[in-house]
Amino acid sequence: MTRRPVVYETTHRIAFSELDPFQHVSTGNYARYFTDHRMEGLAKYAGWDLPTLGTLGFMTWIRRMEIDFIKSVGADQDITITSFVREFRGPDAMIECTMTDAAGTTVATCLMVVAHVDARTRRATDWPEEHAGLFFEDSQ
Repeated sequence: MTRRPVVYETTHRIAFSELDPFQHVSTGNYARYFTDHRMEGLAKYAGWDLPTLGTLGFMTWIRRMEIDFIKSVGADQDITITSFVREFRGPDAMIECTMTDAAGTTVATCLMVVAHVDARTRRATDWPEEHAGLFFEDSQ
């Protein structure tokens, strides 16, 4: 049996307030887009909306984000973000994200490293299989 990752997908329309003086998306917004995408995906695909997250006994912490800016994005463009958990390494989930424009051209990529943190001790712990398993579809 192999494990195929569940792919999250969201779409966002670029607003005027998200632009820099050159009419491109401001750099800091990319981190927000990728973070909001994952949170929206957790609610939709894993059932972990904000009220539920507070009851799970653990927290997640974005330990690191590496964003590659490939092509500029401007106002009134639709972008689609897809992401999946590539692997788990102890307390870290390695998440690959891709942002594309309406034509399907990659405009940015992101590697997001998200730690599993025990809510009681506030220390990073390995991802339990019952949580990690939610990010994969079992297939033959």
